[in-house]
Amino acid sequence: MAAAVSIVVHLVAWAAIEGALAFVTALHDAYPVLDLGPKIENPLTSFFAAVAGNKPMAFSGAVALGMVLITEMVALVNFVLGETFELAFDEYDLNGQGWVFEHITRPAENGYTPVGHVFTATMSGKYGIAYKGPIIDIRQGDKGEILSIALARPERFLYELGTFDDDPPKKSWIERLLPGDAEEAEPHSGVRHHEKDYAGGVVALDARVINNIVVRSIADELLEQIDEEVPDEPEVPLA
Repeated sequence: MAAAVSIVVHLVAWAAIEGALAFVTALHDAYPVLDLGPKIENPLTSFFAAVAGNKPMAFSGAVALGMVLITEMVALVNFVLGETFELAFDEYDLNGQGWVFEHITRPAENGYTPVGHVFTATMSGKYGIAYKGPIIDIRQGDKGEILSIALARPERFLYELGTFDDDPPKKSWIERLLPGDAEEAEPHSGVRHHEKDYAGGVVALDARVINNIVVRSIADELLEQIDEEVPDEPEVPLA
């Protein structure tokens, strides 16, 4: 990859220099009164000609070649550190993170906060404890398995697994006047939340106690807007 990038950079630089020299030559031919100095050769062309002919380059050509190489390095560094290069490889999982890259790493790098719903193993039958909060750390094993996850200032709640009856759909007053059989609620399997409170601080959960992880990404702009609308808590005077 490094050799391919080097070749591309040198080709682009060579084409740019050739275009600049052709423009200056055409400008001199159109306006002979302009003194643009002596005609020079492309430094990259001179370098390869010197290597092929096994002869040293002229001092002026060597200085020009050094300036070209420094310009190439500066341009390449700026490109690699810029957003264009980042966007070009944004969708590729270069580190083999798999699920974590798609749902946590990539959203976090593009203006979103991954919020994790971590359900621990059920304690007694169908009840268990779950946590909900921004993901600040997650660790994977060699095979991509989740080893641990850490949430910042999470909510903690009791969840229940089971089969529940849905409330029947609400009808308008016109529909209630019309004859027809009453619709009964249909049972369905799902999760219910109970007794929510705030754990605070940072909660780290090991893979041995994790039953399931659900991640939802929220835009940072939306979170900032919510923070601005939430009133500040009144200060409690010290006794």
